[in-house]
Amino acid sequence: MKHKQITLIRHGALESDLDGCYVGHLDVPLSNEGQSQARKLAERLTDQNIDCLWCSPALRAQQTVAPITEQLIRPCTIKAQLNEVNFGRWEGLTFKQICASDPDLVDQWAKYSDDFCFPDGESQHHFQQRVTEIAQQIHNNSGHLALVTHGGVIRALLCQLLGFTNQDYLKFEINRGSFVTLTIRDQHAVLTGLYND
Repeated sequence: MKHKQITLIRHGALESDLDGCYVGHLDVPLSNEGQSQARKLAERLTDQNIDCLWCSPALRAQQTVAPITEQLIRPCTIKAQLNEVNFGRWEGLTFKQICASDPDLVDQWAKYSDDFCFPDGESQHHFQQRVTEIAQQIHNNSGHLALVTHGGVIRALLCQLLGFTNQDYLKFEINRGSFVTLTIRDQHAVLTGLYND
């Protein structure tokens, strides 16, 4: 069976006042640096023979994919499942602020159990369900597929595709404006590159 190439792209940088903050469903734009990263990504991906592009509906992801679609002359399909997890009332807060306001919930989150739910946000179960749907669609797709999405989604996808547990998601660090490449052959994925800029 022919192998498939997958490229997982994290959106570019946000304004510096959001550094260290949890940004899931907050729909914020790229910073100037993020716009520059998006243009560099488009240049770097030119010779990758990408056949198909999928993108999160978030503004920051769509702004990242725009120069890529222009450079590659490829349409982009918006997939709601590629949205970042909804952190609920933790959106826009730092980890220190979250620990101060919800220490018991932070302890529960650290256990990464399937029944954990972000306060007023999304459950871990629902998020993993979305990621599983995307992983299945990746396996059903042919050719070289590129996804423009978020750090949490990329880490969760890497765990699923590479056969790690969900609890292993913190073993991967994917910077904003960076990408990961994989090869999939007969349902088995191999990590072929991690390009953290």
